[in-house]
Amino acid sequence: MIPRICITGWGLATALGATAPATWEALLAGRFIADHAAVAASESTGKGEARAATTAAMVARQAIAHAAWDADILADDGTALVVGTSKGPVLDWLAGHLEPPGLGQVAQSLATHLKMGCGPRLTLSAACASGLHALIRAAMLVQAGECRRVLCVACEASLHPLFEGSFRRLGVLPKSGKGCRPFDQHRNGFLMSEAAAAVCLQADAPGIAIDAYAIGGDATHLTGGDPLGRALRRLLAEVIAGRPVDLVHAHGTGTDSNDPAELAAIDDALAGQEHPAVLYSHKGALGHSLGAAGLVSVVINCMCHRQGLIPGNVRTDSPLPARRVKISIAPERRPVHRSIVLASGFGGAMAAVGLKST
Repeated sequence: MIPRICITGWGLATALGATAPATWEALLAGRFIADHAAVAASESTGKGEARAATTAAMVARQAIAHAAWDADILADDGTALVVGTSKGPVLDWLAGHLEPPGLGQVAQSLATHLKMGCGPRLTLSAACASGLHALIRAAMLVQAGECRRVLCVACEASLHPLFEGSFRRLGVLPKSGKGCRPFDQHRNGFLMSEAAAAVCLQADAPGIAIDAYAIGGDATHLTGGDPLGRALRRLLAEVIAGRPVDLVHAHGTGTDSNDPAELAAIDDALAGQEHPAVLYSHKGALGHSLGAAGLVSVVINCMCHRQGLIPGNVRTDSPLPARRVKISIAPERRPVHRSIVLASGFGGAMAAVGLKST
C-alpha cells in the first residue's frame, strides 16, 4: 500500500517577510512589492557563502522547528534532502566569490550546516517549476521506501542585470510602475523576486496531505507555452480527478500569454463542480521567484488550509472573465479542504500538486 505523504512543517522567506508568519500577515494586509525585490531582512551573506544557500538555510530551520525534528532526526540516514533551484548560487559565481561547483552547492551547504546524515541528497532544476518538481520527487522518495522523511527546499537568488535584461527582451516584465497583475485585463508582465521555501515530509503523519501530483512537459516553444494548454489540461485532469476543489493556486505570472491559457484550462478542468473555487496567484504581491515559486505556493496553500482564509489577488482590480473560479482582490474566509498548486517553466517543465486537509 502506498503511504500517504504529509507536510508536517514549513518555512518561508519572501520579499515581504523573512518568515512564514510575517509573509502571511503581509499578504492578508494587502501589501505588495513595487519593483524587483530581494528577501526581506535576510541574513548577511559574506564572501564565499552563496546567497541562495543562506536563504535556503533560513527556511529550512523554520520548517524543521515547525515539524519538531531534532538533531537525531536530521542525522538519521533515513532523512533525505531535496533541493529545487533554477540557478543555484549564480550571483556568487558572477561576483567571483565562488568557484562554480554546480547547482548542488546549495544542497551541499545545507547538509553540512544542518549536520545531516548520509541519506539521499538530490538537486532538481526545472526552470520556474523547480520547486514543485522537487516536492514531487521528495514525495516519491518516501513512497518508494528510499527514505523515511524528506526536507524539501526551494530557493532563488538571481536578481541581476543579466537576467533582468534577458527577461525584458523576452517582453515578460511590466512597464515601470505597472507591477504584476495576475489574471487582470491590464496585465503586462511580472516582477522578479528572491524567495525560499521549505517543507518537511513524512509518511502517514499529522499534517497537510499531498493528495495527488503530476509532472508534464510542453514542447511547444522554448520560452512560450501552448495557447491551448493541452499538457496543463492533462495534469489538471489527473490531479483534480473529478473531486471538488476549494483553492487553485495558479502559476499566474501576469503575462499576456500565460494567464488566458491557464485560466481557460482551469475553468474547463472544474466543469461539474457545484461551487466555484477561489483562484489565487501570489505573484501580484510577492513577485515571481522563478525556481522557488512552486514551493512558495505550496507553503501559502498550507497556511490557507490551516487558517481557513485565502489572501486576495491584491493588484488584480479588473479580473479576466471566469466561469468556474472566483478571482477576488480581497482576502476570502472559507474552509480549504482541498487545494491545487500549479507551476510552469521555460523549456516546458510543468507540474500540478493536490493538497488535502487531514
